[in-house]
Amino acid sequence: MMQPMEREVNQYRAIGDWRILCEGDESSSPLSYAMEESVGEAVARGEAPATLRIWRGPRAIVVSKKDIRTEQAQHAAAMMRQADWPVFVRQSGGTAVPHGPGTLNLSLFLPRPQKDVWNIDEVYRMLGLPLMRMLRDTFGLDSYFGEVPGSFCDGRYNVVIRGKKVVGTSQVWKGGPAGLVSKRPGYILAHATLLTYIRREEAVSALNAFYELAEGTKPVYTETVATLNSWVEGSAPSLDRRVTEGLVTAIRDLTGADGVSRPSEREREAARAFLEHCRPEYYLERAQRV
Repeated sequence: MMQPMEREVNQYRAIGDWRILCEGDESSSPLSYAMEESVGEAVARGEAPATLRIWRGPRAIVVSKKDIRTEQAQHAAAMMRQADWPVFVRQSGGTAVPHGPGTLNLSLFLPRPQKDVWNIDEVYRMLGLPLMRMLRDTFGLDSYFGEVPGSFCDGRYNVVIRGKKVVGTSQVWKGGPAGLVSKRPGYILAHATLLTYIRREEAVSALNAFYELAEGTKPVYTETVATLNSWVEGSAPSLDRRVTEGLVTAIRDLTGADGVSRPSEREREAARAFLEHCRPEYYLERAQRV
């Protein structure tokens, strides 16, 4: 009988060819969200292998498309921009998450297969595995998957430490399976946001302000979430360095990949073309045309 997560370890090794993208602070711009779509398309077309991307976004509230399609939600986004919490749209599902200094993102890109190689649960576990190894090996922290009612973007594949959510996850399957004639080759994107040292109360307050303006609700409770520096001492720069280095080590061990790179110039150029997809107003205009 396989040990917990052994199947996901084997799936990493079975893929064989991997790319690790590790972007520094230069990724902290709106273009960092458009890069998700650009990298996904490159993986779908076979221009890049399966990819794990480590990156940071700018200070923002990041929502899925469903959260931003109404005029009330658009008004909420405009108000949050004035409060120095701009709203950006991600390609994967779920509800709003905070980004910015004190958070780190990990994205997993897989080409969408013709056959059922993976299912949604397995992809989530593959995404969480390097984060959980990093938490264990770098900081000595045990973590597990689980729901935390009242937390942001809650789901069965939160990464949880001592009952508190520290990582939120989301996923999307786009395009058609590999090998089929399609205008849009397919890929799987699974995304995680780790809270390292962001001001928890301020971030939760911003999420609740957005939802109160957009929907009249306040869905997130501060006590359900925690940051890594709740258990780990050290300065913010030191924590950023240790998390990044530990995550790269965990990914290398799982994938066998040696090098660490940045997105290609072609991916950067493509991301500029996808930039409008990250802006809330793009989705209101589309909804009004339907």
